[in-house]
Amino acid sequence: MTQSMNESAGVIADGIGAYKDALLDVATAVGAGFTQLNARTFAHLTVALSAERLAGATSISFVVPAADSQVAQTQAYWRARGPATLTLYRTRAEAEHQFVIFTRSFNSRAPTPGRDLALTPATAEALNTAQHVWSFAMGPAHIAVRDRQLPAAQQKLSVTMAIPVLDGVGAFRGWIVMGAYADDFLRATLTGRISDHVNLTLTDVDPQAPRTIVSIDAGAPLDEPGLDRGRDLYIGQRLWRLGLTPTSTLLGDGDRRLRRFTPWAGGAFTLLLAALVAVLAGARNRAMDQVDRATAALRHDIARRQEVERQLRERERELHEMAFHDQLTGLVNRSLFYDRVAEALDDHAGRASVFAVLFIDLDGFKAVNDAYGHSAGDLVLRTTAERLLNSTRGSDTVARFGGDEFAVLLEHMAGSADACAIADRIVADLRVPIRVGSDEVTVTASVGIRLNLPDDDTDMILRAADLAMYQAKTSGKSQHVLAAV
Repeated sequence: MTQSMNESAGVIADGIGAYKDALLDVATAVGAGFTQLNARTFAHLTVALSAERLAGATSISFVVPAADSQVAQTQAYWRARGPATLTLYRTRAEAEHQFVIFTRSFNSRAPTPGRDLALTPATAEALNTAQHVWSFAMGPAHIAVRDRQLPAAQQKLSVTMAIPVLDGVGAFRGWIVMGAYADDFLRATLTGRISDHVNLTLTDVDPQAPRTIVSIDAGAPLDEPGLDRGRDLYIGQRLWRLGLTPTSTLLGDGDRRLRRFTPWAGGAFTLLLAALVAVLAGARNRAMDQVDRATAALRHDIARRQEVERQLRERERELHEMAFHDQLTGLVNRSLFYDRVAEALDDHAGRASVFAVLFIDLDGFKAVNDAYGHSAGDLVLRTTAERLLNSTRGSDTVARFGGDEFAVLLEHMAGSADACAIADRIVADLRVPIRVGSDEVTVTASVGIRLNLPDDDTDMILRAADLAMYQAKTSGKSQHVLAAV
């Protein structure tokens, strides 16, 4: 009899293990790709889960912690990754809130995104315990918030299960949380499979408010000492108690004398318990098969999603390069250079340092291009780009404006002398001959310099640098001219 009870308790614990495995798979996937987590990703990760596969389950959610001072920041962060209307409901000050961000409902009783689970003590206990032990945890049996609106006869006890989410470096990021009707879970497994000769109870042994989670009554209990069986179960950091009691239906109609019946009843009850274990084991195996299928589907979907995201990131990088960089030289193009100058105006406002814009036009490029062809012209342009990069600092922006025109943004200059020194170096470096086939060709550079002034805008600086460059070209070439201010 004791052995049968031990086996029964183990089977129930394994049934709860099906929930634990599902939560662990989702939490692992969320943690592994946390930086890419958004509403669509969460939906993909949980699409294979349902109440049919996890009997009694009502929903699965991703929940994040937030200190009272971080609510607005947390809301803005997750709005950018989920519905833009996500609202975190801070109804009162808490040391730490526990907000539902994404949720997948298996029925109409799912928690609302934005809800603060810290306001529900039984749910918060599961989350706090899971974070404390860094493992799967369950909260006490309770009536879910939404179910409290139902008539008393329709209210069912729920349990909250939680497991922490850890990112790729082991940092705590939140929880994966599942709600479930405990009664539905057990009845779906046991109803129709338990003999009508046995009563079963499962009780949440909460020190403050013990609750009977499920009670399956098959008949009047047999009034015979020594036949009842009980066993304590520790599941998800909580204490549950399983009780089995034989019913009077074990007695035949013609034999009600207990002393004669007791040996036979004890043996029969042992057989019933063995049958119950077999039923539960079969249900457990079916549940585990379903979880295995769901897990395989999740892992396949995760791998597919990661590959799609990798391709999208690569394509995005390529499109960014095409949109903001010159294809021949790899330098920044006119559009991005314009943005960099606008940013420099904001960055240098009120600073002691200044920045300078250099406009550069090649002298003699057209003659080389006409004499040697476009391939030689492309070689000259690529060589010019390399020399400009070598002549400037790593923090400077070098751009090709088109044709044989280039521009440089020099930030954090002490004054015009610094900008002129770099311009001199550019003029000297570009004067060095370039080998084209068996010949050497020489092109030079005319450079215009303009430093920013307090009332400047982007167009004013660029126009002034361009005019200074034409002054350099018309007054002798292969030199720089500093724009008058």
